[in-house]
Amino acid sequence: MDKPLTKPRIAAFEITRRCPLHCRHCRAAADPHTQDVLSTQDCISILSALASSHRCLVILTGGEPMERSDFFSILQAGTKAGLRMALAACGRYLDDSAARRLKKEAVLSISFSLDGADAQTHDDFRASPGAFETVLKAIETARKAGLTFQINTTLTRQNLHEVDRIARLCEQLGASCWNPFVLVPVGRGEQIQDLLLEGEEYESLLESLCRIKQHLSIQVRLTCGPQFVRLCRQANLPKADKVSGCLAGRDFVFISYRGDVQPCGFLEISAGNLLERSFDSIWSRSPLFQSLRQTSNYKGACGRCSYLSICRGCRARAYAVYGDYLQQDPVCLLAQPQRGNQQ
Repeated sequence: MDKPLTKPRIAAFEITRRCPLHCRHCRAAADPHTQDVLSTQDCISILSALASSHRCLVILTGGEPMERSDFFSILQAGTKAGLRMALAACGRYLDDSAARRLKKEAVLSISFSLDGADAQTHDDFRASPGAFETVLKAIETARKAGLTFQINTTLTRQNLHEVDRIARLCEQLGASCWNPFVLVPVGRGEQIQDLLLEGEEYESLLESLCRIKQHLSIQVRLTCGPQFVRLCRQANLPKADKVSGCLAGRDFVFISYRGDVQPCGFLEISAGNLLERSFDSIWSRSPLFQSLRQTSNYKGACGRCSYLSICRGCRARAYAVYGDYLQQDPVCLLAQPQRGNQQ
């Protein structure tokens, strides 16, 4: 193990795979008719198991978490257990009443998604007419209620040309942070693997995000784009040492709609189930987590890369494309044949 084992700062808990939208990239392939696997008590037990081990930040996610009629009971249970609670929502159910309840429950932040700078791009990506208007209305509702919110954007070839416009829109809307995600082709995302960025496109995107990070008045973070840490350091950006590579199995953990503990939501391999085992035993003893933490096991360009210790590549994207989570990240420029001599 190349670093001392710590417990995760952030856990995402997928309490449902129901959602009113039908997004093209959805890793959960969520739909409105999926039946919930975990009962209210199961969800509460999982939160208690996590809290007894480590009181981290927990993001309730899905699907759409507010699809569950017991959503606020689950939220309250997490808060009562001493966990810091956040929410990832599509915005469909965030009216003034719900916003006040979230504020009362001291929700730290809400994540909304904007995958385009206008309705045409966003609604097409979300396969839901009116989705853009819905999320803008929810953002305004959250803002009026004094709730902190961030905006997530999944970046593909489809919306790459709108990066600057999306960033400015997030700033104008009053988000605390803009958090782009780089596509991982899992779930319904398998059907749009042709929209996955190639090496040169990806490198150009990272350079653009470095520039945006320097000038945007709000925070800019990148998820599923661990090579961003390399670009930030090469550009000598202020606080570049605060930019992280892949957090899976180190600072971040994902709990699935079945209670399975996974390195992240995009790498759907179970390290153990929280209804059957303690979090500590899963986190510290799982062969899956141990292999992810042992970077000397990494293969291909990632295994040879001088930036491995800070980047680690996207393990989920390696698994989605090569069927091996220890393989190289397929979108990284340094993994392309013509750059092989620069590893």
